[in-house]
Amino acid sequence: MGIPIRLLIIEDSEVDALLLSLELQQGGFDPVHERVETAADLHAALREKSWDVILCDYHLPGFNGLEALALFRKTDLDVPFIVVSGMAGEAVAVEVMKAGANDYILKDHLQRLVPTVERELRESALRREYRRTERALRDGERKFRLLVENAPEAIFVHVDGCFTYLNPASLRLFGAPAAKSLLGRPLLDLIPESYREIVRNRMHLSSVERKIVGRVEMPYLRLDGAEVDVEVSAVPFTYENKNAGLVFLRDISERKRAEEETLRSRESAERLAQEMAVFAEIGRIIGATLDIEEVYERFAAEAKKLIRFDNLMVNLTDARENHLLIAHVSGMDIPLRRQGDRIPFRKSFCEAVAINRKGMILQSENPEAFIPQFPHLVQVTKAGLLSTMAVPLISGDRVIGALVFRSKAAKAYRDRDLALAERIGDQIAGAIANAQLFADLHRVQASLRESETRLRVIFDQAAVGVAEIDVRTGRYLSANRRLCDMLGRTERELQDIDFLAVTHPEDHHIHKEQIARLVAGEIKHFSIEKRYLRKDGEVLWVNLAISSLWEPGKKPDRNLIVVQDITEAKVMREEIERRSRQLTALHEMSLDLTAELDINALLQAVTRRALDLIGGTTCNCYLYQPQEDWVARIVRSGKGLISRKTTRQRGEGLVGVIWETGKPLLVNDYPAWPARIKRFSAGVPQAMIGAPIRWGGEFLGVLNIMATEKNRFTQTDVDTLEMFATQAAIAIRNARLYKQVEQTAITDALTGLFNRRGFLDLGEREFDRAMRFNRPLAALLFDIDHFKDVNDRFGHQTGDEVLKALADGLCRNSRAIDVAGRYGGEEFVLLLPDTLPAKAIQTAERLRQSIADIRVPAVPLDGALPERAIQVTASIGVAALTPEARDLAFLIDRADQAQYRAKRAGRNRVCLWEAKERAIGEETGG
Repeated sequence: MGIPIRLLIIEDSEVDALLLSLELQQGGFDPVHERVETAADLHAALREKSWDVILCDYHLPGFNGLEALALFRKTDLDVPFIVVSGMAGEAVAVEVMKAGANDYILKDHLQRLVPTVERELRESALRREYRRTERALRDGERKFRLLVENAPEAIFVHVDGCFTYLNPASLRLFGAPAAKSLLGRPLLDLIPESYREIVRNRMHLSSVERKIVGRVEMPYLRLDGAEVDVEVSAVPFTYENKNAGLVFLRDISERKRAEEETLRSRESAERLAQEMAVFAEIGRIIGATLDIEEVYERFAAEAKKLIRFDNLMVNLTDARENHLLIAHVSGMDIPLRRQGDRIPFRKSFCEAVAINRKGMILQSENPEAFIPQFPHLVQVTKAGLLSTMAVPLISGDRVIGALVFRSKAAKAYRDRDLALAERIGDQIAGAIANAQLFADLHRVQASLRESETRLRVIFDQAAVGVAEIDVRTGRYLSANRRLCDMLGRTERELQDIDFLAVTHPEDHHIHKEQIARLVAGEIKHFSIEKRYLRKDGEVLWVNLAISSLWEPGKKPDRNLIVVQDITEAKVMREEIERRSRQLTALHEMSLDLTAELDINALLQAVTRRALDLIGGTTCNCYLYQPQEDWVARIVRSGKGLISRKTTRQRGEGLVGVIWETGKPLLVNDYPAWPARIKRFSAGVPQAMIGAPIRWGGEFLGVLNIMATEKNRFTQTDVDTLEMFATQAAIAIRNARLYKQVEQTAITDALTGLFNRRGFLDLGEREFDRAMRFNRPLAALLFDIDHFKDVNDRFGHQTGDEVLKALADGLCRNSRAIDVAGRYGGEEFVLLLPDTLPAKAIQTAERLRQSIADIRVPAVPLDGALPERAIQVTASIGVAALTPEARDLAFLIDRADQAQYRAKRAGRNRVCLWEAKERAIGEETGG
């Protein structure tokens, strides 16, 4: 399949027209042509259709090529017009080229047709692109600024580490009343000290090394000094011709707070489950034995799971003898504070606790400050223990001792630790009292009932659900009020069922392995998240902490469960994570897309990334073609669902409707959609979504995704695609602007001609073509005579006006196929394809005379003479291509040598470089 081309042939012979079409087809084109032979037919064809190339015979019955060319020129169309005639003669060629034809080809030299058409199509495309570039450059910056000003994301530009531009969202983020309060201020002023080195490195990467800097989470400072958590990324940027960094900030404070709250909720549930398990185990230990020493050892091990300590003591009071008995010690050894030792009760820390009948904490980096108040703490201080916490052991209404925790860390204990210690003290106090009053059975029983009552109150009043489960049957043995409220059932109703009856069917399996390990004694407790079913069918997400309860020497027969309703936290977390993933993906994609400057690679990446983000079968990217006023499918990703028709009119199908309305569209049952394109029957998609690609108010195209199943997409998918299309629009505009900037890089700003680089790029192609096809080629190199005098007498501004006037004359006296450029300073060069030496000399003479006719108004710098029109001349060197020419530089060097001959011969003249061999093409006559 060749390159499609729409061909208008002005020819009275159908056979000749077919030969021209066949020649193009053999040259790699896929021509579709129409033949006309009258002025009326030509006028209708130009008005009703668009064409890529026009081929015209010179002689037609009652209508010739010059008349056709004049009629075409009135349309102001930018379409290559090539005269193809059987009439030989240089005069005819000159005549049609002067009239505005792009080239002249003899019918017996049709081998020139394909390269000429290729060249003209290429140059026509360059002209169209140049015009688009001019338009885009005028409004590009305005539209870019409009987009940034209205962006919800904070965006700012820094140059040399200082704020140079901030959008409104940045001012809100930093709490700035106006941009002037930050412009020119160092960016590091708003960075916490610990992050400044990181930011310096990132700024160096983006603004100096010109690299994209990936996203990172860190704090920034508002103007009031408050920290705000942001997600920040940066890309290299050019701002007012300076290397800069373009920085994107997104406030993630709310997300951080939600994550921290969820984490705290989980940690709280796990901690509560652990506490309940420890308290249950201590209670089990106390109830399982009357051996108080065994109770001490095992309770100390359990207590350390909740409260850290380096030394733990159980001190019993004997008010009659005014001393404390150290009944148990766990942890590090302290001289004179060992088990069995007696220490004074008066002026001790334990006395203060007993008097107050509540726990107390002593902790300081200088514990010796407490010795005047509690002199017996000297030994503790010498042992290096900085923190002490004690709670009273109360049995009935009597303080029987104190439970003391000590740590080497300063300020090791908090109020929460004190509350836990008091609860532990409440538990072991009963055991100690039982051991002391073992002889009094009734008091022991009363103490046990009191302890059980407190546990039951805790059980019933807990803010979380608590229950006991029979290990063998899985049935509820008891459940507190909170769990009943969660499940919408009474305790009696729960006792009639097992835990699987309230577990979501899909979650029956998730704790089988952990329960088996719990029963086997491999673990003592575990936590999971799963779903419960209320009696009314509503689903709850819960955090479940399960601990095993057993008596010494027996297998576990009960499990204690602590249940926390995390439904709201779960929904919030999933929504935050989903939104975070979506925004993260969009942000990463925007960075990747804006970094891609090749338009073809960019469009492929856009469709591929859209499929990755949304899902579906196929993604198409349509771009607006202003000349045809339609959208055309440029690229696609995915497989299947390919329409043979690659263009859409306004309002045609889903793509056309999106173009017409300017809004995204979701169609989840495409075959039943009234506006679908009914003539497409094979491979019809079942669901489609699409979004416009817009840059501000400019419509660039449409991005649409198709799927083979109905109801595949949601409104969230549409919203996500719309945001992605906005990012794609930015990337497409960046790539286009980059291409346009590349084009301007080859143009001389003063004269509008190609600069040296641009001339050499195009000139090398013409040189290669001439050598490959053995075609003539000539080069003209000319320099303004005594140009330094013009600058010295009238100033460089007048000199610039002379250069611009000369460039205008050069354009008027050259053909469309010629390549003209400013070679350097006041030196210009003109490359003449398909031109013999004699014709090149004629062109040079005409150009020399046109330069001599230039008049530029000027006033001498010294003011000695009034304003007058100055006149300049030029010396022109001409060189024609010969077989030994190695490259374009070789040919231009010969023209330069000829120019120096012209200068030495008196200036204001044309000299031809004299070759020993004849120029290429001269022996054949062209």
